[in-house]
Amino acid sequence: MTDSIRLAVVQPHAHPAVEAARNVEDAVAHIRTAAADGAELVLFPEGYPGPLRVESSFDAEPAIADAALAGGCAVCWSRIERFEDGLHRKVAYVTGADGTRELRYVRGHPATGDVHPVLSGTALMPGDGFGLVDIGGVRVGVLICSELWITEIARVLALGGAEILLAPAGGGFGAVAENWQLVARVRALENQCFVGLTQNLFGDEPGAALIAGPEALLADGPRDAIVTADLDLARARWLRERDDSMEKPKPFTALPGLLRARRPELYGALAEPREGLYDYEAAGRKGTEA
Repeated sequence: MTDSIRLAVVQPHAHPAVEAARNVEDAVAHIRTAAADGAELVLFPEGYPGPLRVESSFDAEPAIADAALAGGCAVCWSRIERFEDGLHRKVAYVTGADGTRELRYVRGHPATGDVHPVLSGTALMPGDGFGLVDIGGVRVGVLICSELWITEIARVLALGGAEILLAPAGGGFGAVAENWQLVARVRALENQCFVGLTQNLFGDEPGAALIAGPEALLADGPRDAIVTADLDLARARWLRERDDSMEKPKPFTALPGLLRARRPELYGALAEPREGLYDYEAAGRKGTEA
């Protein structure tokens, strides 16, 4: 069992749609740089290298696979895809260090409101299921952009064994940026795991990339940067396995054993249908009717 892994979170400037294919060349260079620094897992933002928007058309997968193989590191990247039903979905991939496709995750909870029509040029349909994959003996979960804010998604991934949560986001956070970072840290604390967050940089926004651990923020970085940290998986496993204590000095800086302290028999209300829930299917078809 692997006790540690080096994660590199890339926060790049995204080229506009008419030049979006240039993101692929940039991504390859970022993978090369991260790998040279010892990264074993590399995370790119949502829709990067893309395409992020419907008007762009290129296949980044072969170049990503070659770069992952050359660098000996796994890479999480994503793009928008048009499915056989003519509707679009956001898809995240994890390419293994051997250049093979290890995960294809279709985003299950697209953003609400006008986010996707503005960011990607179309509404997005939801997928089913969750993004879980084993990378070098480490269970990794993927949740895309605002899915990080939906508590149940991260918890299901953690209960599925995820020790690292990769949270690629689109960007354009604006006034929400500080709380987006806060949510990332909370997900790491409450699930006793590591969270990598990154975004595309549009214009002059500062960026919110970070790597959070189960007890502390491990790293964050300025705009247009690669943020790297060594993840102490053995420590996270120790926190998951032990109980709280009044011992002094405390041997932890965040409450341990949270996944074990649950009482699932009391939480049935979480799975009950409710009035007013967002209709992802209807939203995904909006504007596509003949």
